[in-house]
Amino acid sequence: MPPSAPLRLDPGIAAKARLAALSLIDLGAIRENYGVLSVASGTAECAAIVKGDGYGLGMLPVAGAAWAAGARLFFVAHFEDAVALRAAFPEARIAALDGLGGHLPADFEDARVMPVLGSPADVQAWFASSRVTPVMLHIDTAMNRLGLKPRELAGLAAALRASKNPIGAYLTHFASADDGNRALCRLQVERFHAALKGLPAAPHSITNSSGLYLDVAWRGDITRPGKALYGINPAQPGDPMPVTQALTVLAPILQISDVRPGDTIGYSATFRAERPMRIATLGIGYANGYLRALSNKGIAAFAGVRAPLVGRVSMDLVTVDVTTVPAAALKDGYAEMLGRTVGLTELSTLAGSNEYELQIALGRGCHRIYTGATGQT
Repeated sequence: MPPSAPLRLDPGIAAKARLAALSLIDLGAIRENYGVLSVASGTAECAAIVKGDGYGLGMLPVAGAAWAAGARLFFVAHFEDAVALRAAFPEARIAALDGLGGHLPADFEDARVMPVLGSPADVQAWFASSRVTPVMLHIDTAMNRLGLKPRELAGLAAALRASKNPIGAYLTHFASADDGNRALCRLQVERFHAALKGLPAAPHSITNSSGLYLDVAWRGDITRPGKALYGINPAQPGDPMPVTQALTVLAPILQISDVRPGDTIGYSATFRAERPMRIATLGIGYANGYLRALSNKGIAAFAGVRAPLVGRVSMDLVTVDVTTVPAAALKDGYAEMLGRTVGLTELSTLAGSNEYELQIALGRGCHRIYTGATGQT
């Protein structure tokens, strides 16, 4: 990959980058990505998925950016997150994916939160009394995690038809859209529609980020692109990336020193120098979410010039071979660990992980600074 244009920071952020590992979160990119996904959703409503503390980037700032771009329906995992989101966005429609989660149906009614029910017990508890708040029903078509099995839904059909409680949507979740597995996606869609026969009419929600770019026929009435909102590529390898990565991670240069041939670097001496080298020690490690699996594999960039990580990732430090990095590229005093030059997909692949885990880890582990809008730091 050729060097990218150097990242230019305003003086205040640059000063902080010399002191601590930073997660720069571009709320402007979140807004733009939501707009792209909304257009790709066609006539379907595009929801904003802000579970996992906004995929590690901060639920409330991310939701604010999506709201500014037009999002009105939000999904979180837990009731407690839904309550926090409700306090910040009184007019939003909010759904909690993990069902009742030990809470009473009345708690959801009071908070005006839609539970996404995926077990017969939760469905029976909800429909035992009259409700005003809509409910969503999750139908499991291949994941075998949460969700009503089609046979369980068939057993509940009569109660659903008899009830006057509003159903906000039926949803299912693709198992392998990220892998481009159209055959399994198609089978899930068929199972989903078959399970809905004879049930009260309600909007359908099927597709996630990658599914949105696999087949427009799967849009349904509500799309639920999660990772793409944050700029994680929803397209298949080789296809143009339609969204912009929102997260950049910087680490301060703490020291630059010379090592001689035969010297070892880091814990357990996993790297031994075969030539004279210059080593930059950076202030980031697994305590900041920089995965230990990136030992001897990671990449840092200095003003757009890439350099390999050598030695073990330790709790607060990594070491990088800057022998061939021009001195001018080191003068900023920080390295880009993730951003324009080192993409999230590339780095997570090197770690043997995925983009979600790495983004959440880094987003939570480094000091957050929001750009592109007023936000929390």
